[in-house]
Amino acid sequence: MRVIYLLIILFISLQNYSIYAQQNHPLAKLWGINDTEVREWLDAESHLILVDGILRPILDNNTFSSSFGGTYIDIFQNWLVVNTVNYSKVEELLALPDISPFKQSLHFENVTYSMKELKDFFQEITLMADSYDVRGALIYINVELNNVVIYFFYSGIDNTEFIDNVVPLGPEIIYADPQFASQNIIRPRQRDVNSRNIVVNVFGGDGVYNVADGVGLCSVGFWLKHQHLQNRFYITTALHCYQYVDPNYFYYTPWNSNLHELAIGPDIYEGRDYGPYDLVIISVENEDLNPQFVIRNDDADQYRELIIINDTIISSNYAHICKSGVITHLTCGYVLGFDGMFYGIEENDRTLELIITDLYGLLGDAGGSVFSFASPNNLLAVNGHGAVVTVGPGICAVQSLDTILFVFRSHNELFDDVVLYVQGE
Repeated sequence: MRVIYLLIILFISLQNYSIYAQQNHPLAKLWGINDTEVREWLDAESHLILVDGILRPILDNNTFSSSFGGTYIDIFQNWLVVNTVNYSKVEELLALPDISPFKQSLHFENVTYSMKELKDFFQEITLMADSYDVRGALIYINVELNNVVIYFFYSGIDNTEFIDNVVPLGPEIIYADPQFASQNIIRPRQRDVNSRNIVVNVFGGDGVYNVADGVGLCSVGFWLKHQHLQNRFYITTALHCYQYVDPNYFYYTPWNSNLHELAIGPDIYEGRDYGPYDLVIISVENEDLNPQFVIRNDDADQYRELIIINDTIISSNYAHICKSGVITHLTCGYVLGFDGMFYGIEENDRTLELIITDLYGLLGDAGGSVFSFASPNNLLAVNGHGAVVTVGPGICAVQSLDTILFVFRSHNELFDDVVLYVQGE
């Protein structure tokens, strides 16, 4: 009888542990914690982002710009790291009325280069990259590494002359892993959509297929709408999904499907018309497509539909960030840097103002929704941040929604009132 009693106790304990130890929420998987801890950790990260937003403008001031090397979040230590070149300025910084209440949230780390020096290095290196016609590279400042990173995507492109001349400046040079491939992409559900269906919900992260020759599959970013004009909608995707010669017409492709029978509409605008920006705006002509402020996460048992409540500018290094795309679906990671520059494989192909992340993605994920979780009070709510534009092993570059909307509105005064379609619209 005693043995049976002990077995019952053990069974109940294991049940309780399995419930407690679940990792259904994307942030639980990213941070290696349990679902029950996500609200607490997200609240802690939100606090550090708040502190960072107060501190960064102060560090950009001439009084401190030569003494500190930027900031980044360390969620595992629950502090904001302040890279420090000149420790004699720390007490002066902590004495400021705006900073003093948050001194317990700050950790000062000794580094070699100030943010001013890093920006000068970045400018010098990008000017060299321009002069040597660099191809297939991403250049950005990584605050944690306290260095400028040059990431080469393609081993088959000869950038030797540039590399030989840039090495004395001491950047961090990274080469993509040629074996880059996913061995663990889950494909649990089929979602074929019949073109005769009455209404189809198109979510962020779904597929868009361009019938123009040589283009193929990309991902849906976000729905856009007019503030003052009803029933006129647009979908964002990446320039990778655009062809400059043939007519571009887009079709809907669900996750885990090869079908692209359901028409969306033609492109109405592409970012290169304005400048070095990566975006395509699709005009939605098919009235059977239902506008959605939802990002898809179908692989999960919970948190399958994430609700977009706002578009905000993300500005903290090593804050969490996530994406949804038609190939690798939903993945999360961290912000590695801002204002990155991508050099494509074609001559004079450059993209500016990129958010750099360590998100996992493959080519068809280009255009996919990039977002972060908005509130510990609602773990389904997200803020939209941008669209995936380049992918590589351990790196994804993102064109921000702020840039996408600015460029699109600048195209024509007819689009001045275009905004992100969010919950409540």
